[in-house]
Amino acid sequence: MKEFNIPNYGKITLKNIIFDINGTLQFKGQIPETLIKKFDELKRYYNIYLVSADTRGNLKELADSLKVSFIKINPKGESEAEAKNTELIKLGKEVTVAIGNGNNDALMLKNSILGITILGSEGATVKSILNSDVILPDPLSAIDFLLDEKIIIGTLRS
Repeated sequence: MKEFNIPNYGKITLKNIIFDINGTLQFKGQIPETLIKKFDELKRYYNIYLVSADTRGNLKELADSLKVSFIKINPKGESEAEAKNTELIKLGKEVTVAIGNGNNDALMLKNSILGITILGSEGATVKSILNSDVILPDPLSAIDFLLDEKIIIGTLRS
C-alpha cells in the first residue's frame, strides 16, 4: 500500500491493482520476461489481481507465472464491463487502481481511484481513454509509474 498527497488533487491511498490481460499485459498471448521481473517489485507494495473473461484461455497460467491472484469473469445477465466493475467494487474502488485498454475496461477505469489506459501494440478504445486518469504506452511504463511517487505526483497535480 502506498499513500500520496498530490497538490491540488488530494490524498490517495493505493492498495490494489486490477489488470486486464488481453491487450494490456499480454500482446497476442505473449508476456515479456521483463514484465515478470517488474511484477516482483510491484508486489512489494500492492495486491495485484488479473481480471479477464479469459479470451486466450491462459489466465490461470499467466497469474501463476506472475505469482498474483486472478479473477475470471463469466458474466450472466450483465456485460463484461459491468462484471469487471463488480470485481473492482469488491476490492474497494477507493483504494484500487484499474489498468486496461478496451471497451470492457472503461467502467472500471472510470470508477477506480486511478484509471490507467495502456495503448500498447493492440491499441486502446476511445471509451477506455476517456474514462482514464492516465494514458501510458505499455505495461512496463504503468508499473514504473506506480512505483515512483514523483512520477505520480508530477502527472496528477494541478
